[in-house]
Amino acid sequence: MTPPVQQATLDGGLSSSATWPGVAHRRASRFRPGDVVSITDIWVLLAVLWISRVVTGTLHPAVCFFGVLMFGLLLSPRATRDRLSPSALDDAGTIFRHVWLSYGVTTALALLLGYGQPKILLGVAIAAAPALIAGRSASHAIERHLRRKGVRSRTLIVGGGEIARHLVSSLNCYGDYGLSVVGAVDDSPKFGQSELGTRILGTIADVPEIVGSHDIETVIVAFGSGQQSDLVSTIRGAMAAGATVWVVPRLFELGAGGGDGDHLRGLPMIRLQRPAKSRPEWFMKRALDFALSAVGILLLSPVMGLIALATLIDSGRPVLLRQRRVGLDGRPFDMLKFRTMQVCEDDVLATEWRADEDRMTKVGRILRDTSLDELPQLFNVLRGEMSLVGPRPERPYFVELFNDSYPHYFSRHRLPAGVTGWAQVHGLRGGDTSMEERVTFDNYYIENWSLAQDVKILLRTMATVVKR
Repeated sequence: MTPPVQQATLDGGLSSSATWPGVAHRRASRFRPGDVVSITDIWVLLAVLWISRVVTGTLHPAVCFFGVLMFGLLLSPRATRDRLSPSALDDAGTIFRHVWLSYGVTTALALLLGYGQPKILLGVAIAAAPALIAGRSASHAIERHLRRKGVRSRTLIVGGGEIARHLVSSLNCYGDYGLSVVGAVDDSPKFGQSELGTRILGTIADVPEIVGSHDIETVIVAFGSGQQSDLVSTIRGAMAAGATVWVVPRLFELGAGGGDGDHLRGLPMIRLQRPAKSRPEWFMKRALDFALSAVGILLLSPVMGLIALATLIDSGRPVLLRQRRVGLDGRPFDMLKFRTMQVCEDDVLATEWRADEDRMTKVGRILRDTSLDELPQLFNVLRGEMSLVGPRPERPYFVELFNDSYPHYFSRHRLPAGVTGWAQVHGLRGGDTSMEERVTFDNYYIENWSLAQDVKILLRTMATVVKR
């Protein structure tokens, strides 16, 4: 059977906190030492633009555009993420890349639009890089000072073995990392409280609840003894509760996971991305959905009109099919499609997995082959019930069924349902495809969401439709 909390979500549309009992979502509104970096970057860049205006007597449009691009890049999650060991030298490469990328894009546009003053723009770019590095040096010094004064993140260690003991010892001795250990959790800890250096607060399954009850801000995963599948759900629950999660990678002794991560007293650390809905660029997804769906409805209205007329002539009313589906956080909604099969009882539609070829209409067969039956879902996107890109929504009957059969199936509902998705552009679009693979693809998309990825999926979808 479907777990009671998830069944309640299907029936009543609860918030996503229902997926992990005892978890109360928290806004990441408190001030963090890492926020000093963002504030300093903004003021340094404003100072560079102001000096440019004083020197030249005017603020050139190209310089303004350069500033806008730089603001966007500097405020991106990758540029502003907290670091365990902040260093201006480590940041220098990223800053130079951002400056010269902004300069290159701005110069290209200025040449295309016929704006002059390339020397002014070059001067601003040359001044911005060292100024921002100097600002980072100052902000990191302030950050380290705040950490020594006790402005630290309340931290929970997942694990009770050698790695966990090393982490606890290091964090208790060195305050520069900005982490204060509150306790540890493990199903079968190797060490007791005295040997581990901190108290055992519970098991791995208790992490989401402990994050809320102990006001935990940071979770470090250090090889707990629990099952990996259980650990995945636990980490997702901790992140849903608002905690930042760091992971000590497996096989770190061989250099695995070193890459672009961080380190803590010789241990490589990888910070997991924050949930998509909590990132600064998330609002752009809804803006993109609204704009593209509105334009799509406007441009495709003649096509939809012809499809409606053809359906009416071929098989009569109704032209549109309203089908109950499960979307974001398990909330049900009515998804719109052009009807492609003969009218039948509602209970048949609710439990029929594959399309019945005998009931398929002539026009309906063409619509399904070309995916044109999905066009009315642009109205679902416009209303905010769906997104252009996301996991494809299923009917409540099958959500219950699949939730019992496939691990992490319900985790697909962490983001809005989509007209197309990562699974669909990889050929998993029909009822005869592997549900296990679709779950894997959908959760991969959610964990690695980015606006650029959405654009790629849309372009690949349009190319596929055109080919058909």
